[in-house]
Amino acid sequence: MRSLPEGARYRRGCRWAAAVIGGLLTPLPTSAQMVLLDRPGGSLELTGYVQSLSGVLRLPEVLDSGWSGLNGGVARLAWTARLGEQVVVEVHDRLLMQAGSGSDVGVAGIGVSAVPERRIDLRTTLLEGEDLLLWHDLDRLSMTVYTPWADVTLGRQAITWGGGLLFPVSDLWGRFSPFELDTQQKPGVDAVRALAYPGEGMELDLVVADAGRGEGLSAAGHLTVSRGWGDVWGGGGKFWDEMIVLAGVSRVLETTNVRIEGAIPWTVDDEEWQDPRVTLGVDRIGVRWSWSGEVHLNGLGARDPEGYLTVLAGEALARGESYLLGRWYAGGAVSWAPDAEGRLRLAVSVQGNLDDGSAAILPVASYDVGQSGRITLGGLLTTGDEPGLIDMAGAPLPVLRLHSEFGSYGQFGYLQMALYF
Repeated sequence: MRSLPEGARYRRGCRWAAAVIGGLLTPLPTSAQMVLLDRPGGSLELTGYVQSLSGVLRLPEVLDSGWSGLNGGVARLAWTARLGEQVVVEVHDRLLMQAGSGSDVGVAGIGVSAVPERRIDLRTTLLEGEDLLLWHDLDRLSMTVYTPWADVTLGRQAITWGGGLLFPVSDLWGRFSPFELDTQQKPGVDAVRALAYPGEGMELDLVVADAGRGEGLSAAGHLTVSRGWGDVWGGGGKFWDEMIVLAGVSRVLETTNVRIEGAIPWTVDDEEWQDPRVTLGVDRIGVRWSWSGEVHLNGLGARDPEGYLTVLAGEALARGESYLLGRWYAGGAVSWAPDAEGRLRLAVSVQGNLDDGSAAILPVASYDVGQSGRITLGGLLTTGDEPGLIDMAGAPLPVLRLHSEFGSYGQFGYLQMALYF
C-alpha cells in the first residue's frame, strides 16, 4: 500500500516546516501507537497527544499595562481505520482551551493559526466567557481510496504545497501562524484530493476545496518532478477570489539545500496581476545541529507602517493566506543538540522586517522525557517601535497607529508540556 496522500514532498517539507516554525528542528518523541482492532479485513488505530501551555504576556503599553497570564491546552485523538488494502478513514477529535487575565489576547500560543473556511461547521463551543474559551471540533474527517490511478481523499484533510519554511508562499490551503505553538497537525481543509504518480519521480496533486460561503470553490493543481539533484514544482489555480500561478525549484548540494519558490496572483474582480510573493532559502540538514535562512518578498504587504492597519484588516490575513504586514523580510533558524541522543535541544528562529527594522525572536529549549513526553521553555521576544495614539481631525478619540510590525506584538514567555501516545 502506498503512503497516505501527503506524498514524498509533503513528508520532506513537514520535517522542516513544523520544526522551523515552532523553533525546534527536532523530531517528536516516539510514542506507542495503540492498535484497538487488527483483523485480516481491517484495523483500528489510535494515536494523539495532550499539550498544556502556561505563559506570561506583555502587550505594548498603548494596549495594556503590565504583565498578564495566558494559558492554553489542546488534546487530540487521531483515529485511523483501515478497511482492507484500499480504504483508510481518518478522524481527529480536538479539544482546545484558551484562558487569560482579563480580555488580553496575544498573537502567540495554541490555536492562533487561522482555520480554513468551512461551510460545514463541526465545531462546538462548550464554554465561553471574558477569560475562558473551551471548544471541540473535528479537525480531520476523511476517507482515502487507493486506486491504480490515484490516491483519492474526500473530506477534511491536511494539504501542504511548496517548500517555504519561515516564509511560505505556496502553502495556501491551510498555513500555520509563525507563532503557533501546536505544530504537530496542520489545520484541516474540506476538499477532494487526487494524488497521482504519472511517472518516475513525478507527483501530481489535484485539489478542489471549499473556499467559504462568499467564494465558492477553490481548485488547483500542483506537479512535482524529483531528480537526483533536487526537485522542480509548478502549478496554479483558483484560490478564493484569485488566480495564482506557483513555481519553485530546490537543489541539493551534499548536506545543503538551496531553494526558491514564488507565487503570482491575478485578482478576478480587479482583473490585474498583483505583486509577487517570493522566498529564497538555504538549509543545512544535520543530526546534532541544523540551520536555515530565507529572504522573502511579500507582495501582499504594505510598503511602510502607515499601511499596516489596512493589511491587518484585510481578507488575506483573516483567512491565513499571509500573516505578514510588510514587504521585505529576512529570517533564519538554528538548532543544536549537545549530544547524539538529542533529548535536549536548543534552538532559536528569527524573522525580521527589513522595511521598519523590527524583528521577532523565538528562543526554545526542549527536553524529551522518556519515550513520549516533552517539556519546552520558550518565548517570543520582539524588537521595534511600539504603536501609539494620534489625534485625527474629525475623530472623537485618538486613533491607533503602528510604527513597526513586530514591535506591535509585545513580549511572551511560556512553559509547554506535551504527552504523545
